[in-house]
Amino acid sequence: MKAGDLVQVLPAKIGYYIIIEQVGEEPYYGDRRWLLHPVGETESAYSGGGLMCEQFIEVISEGN
Repeated sequence: MKAGDLVQVLPAKIGYYIIIEQVGEEPYYGDRRWLLHPVGETESAYSGGGLMCEQFIEVISEGN
């Protein structure tokens, strides 16, 4: 995963997000966290974007 990738958040897979940047690692599990920004009119509970652990992110299309 890297900044610019188009992703979805699991398990719902509703809407699309762009990875903005890696923010750090979750202290208890060592999972990387990424800052996400919604693309278009994303309709989901996570529509505002924000931080998400890597384990819940699925890459749809890699950015440049």
